[in-house]
Amino acid sequence: MDENASVRSTYEGFESEAAMKETLEKYGSKPRAIISVEGYDTCLPEEDIKRELTNHFNSCGEVFNVIVGKDPHSPNLDRRALVILLGDGAEEKALELNGTCIGGWNALVKVEPEEVEDEEAELYESSLADELYNDRRFWFGVTVRGYNTLLPADEVESALIKHFSSCGEITHVFVSTLDKKTNIYFYQQEGEARALDLDGSVVRGFKIAVTGVATIFSNRLPPSGEICFGYCDPAHMIEFAGVIQDKVAAFKKQRMSV
Repeated sequence: MDENASVRSTYEGFESEAAMKETLEKYGSKPRAIISVEGYDTCLPEEDIKRELTNHFNSCGEVFNVIVGKDPHSPNLDRRALVILLGDGAEEKALELNGTCIGGWNALVKVEPEEVEDEEAELYESSLADELYNDRRFWFGVTVRGYNTLLPADEVESALIKHFSSCGEITHVFVSTLDKKTNIYFYQQEGEARALDLDGSVVRGFKIAVTGVATIFSNRLPPSGEICFGYCDPAHMIEFAGVIQDKVAAFKKQRMSV
């Protein structure tokens, strides 16, 4: 995360550092097989695909992870998933499932070489980004400017939470000391509407400006092939870009040590 930005609440969608450490240690202690699976219905929800693949390959060994590509700019990734198996003989057992039926479709099963590590990391990054992009805690929000920017970030957070608490449940607060603004997210659209009504109100003697923040609802991409005007990434994707990068870096580092 930008050293000049202060995040006053963590994104709980990602695993804790302790859980990640335990997982990485577990990952490196057993024989591993990376299985590529094609043939599934790419229109299915990601969780349904993961559940079907986990259940299908569970007999081959311990299913460590299932990564489903979701990057619209990488069509090859969208057509396959990586199933990471742990345990002796997992690779041979998985190959025996080639051509078997999974939920009405026939699985094309292949073993990926170790050179797939960069692509595996790309899939992992894609899955993290997809999870964050669709997190409903960031569906509605506002940007606040004009408060006393000389206050420490934690005091800014406290003052703004108190000021906007009557609007509804606040799900996340991002204080950017660099841009001198704060993004506040609400669980309900009504909370966002009420917050916008506080434009021009006073916080500790300072008149604040409240505007809309870029979300997946207020800031949609046009259909493929159409010219895009005025689109920018949802604000929370920018806020947590550093978190995703750190997770992917840790993932790559661990993969190199195996």
